[in-house]
Amino acid sequence: MTTPHILVVVTSHGDIDGVPTTGIWFTEFSEPFEAFVESGARVTVASPRGGPAPVDPRGYPSKAEIADVRDALAALNATTHLSSIDPTQYDALFFPGGHGPMFDLAGLQPVKALIAKFWGAGKPVSAVCHGPAALLNVRLPEGSTLLANKRVTGFSKGEDAADALFVKMPFSLQERMSAEGAEFVEQPPKAVHVEVDGLLVTGQNPASAKATAKAFLDVVTGLRR
Repeated sequence: MTTPHILVVVTSHGDIDGVPTTGIWFTEFSEPFEAFVESGARVTVASPRGGPAPVDPRGYPSKAEIADVRDALAALNATTHLSSIDPTQYDALFFPGGHGPMFDLAGLQPVKALIAKFWGAGKPVSAVCHGPAALLNVRLPEGSTLLANKRVTGFSKGEDAADALFVKMPFSLQERMSAEGAEFVEQPPKAVHVEVDGLLVTGQNPASAKATAKAFLDVVTGLRR
């Protein structure tokens, strides 16, 4: 079995109202990144702007934690520009969360086109927490959206209610995913919760990052046996 090559796409958006207070929620990147690397997969990290990707300062690793996550931090400091990505060179696609994706990955057409190419080629796609914002409005050749009739999860309305920054968000992720015809499955806030619908793997919240990565790897490796 050949080694899978996973493309991880992260947000380039790091501010709310001009203040650098958002970006990637670090563990939603670092925990899957570590799981992918430990599995033997090759990992490339890309972002819409390339270069250093913003990490939400509220979730930035402490000095005591940095030694254990140096590789993940290094990857985020040197992301590949999305425009240089050739999807034929990768086997699977993963989107970490944080509030940043709600502002850029949710609406960027190059992101939609990339997802559609992976999906059209029968390659697994996964996202966790606010990462599923990237999956919105991905049009497939038959005219439907990727999310239509898919069983999914993501950061829920119940979790929005406890999120002080929700008032700054451009939309409710659960409402938008449901509006595209997805069957959105919500568990209690902070519950570890993953939904797998064929090649689509989604996780509800930061607590679900590891479990989402494991379920995603199971799908990826299952296709390559």
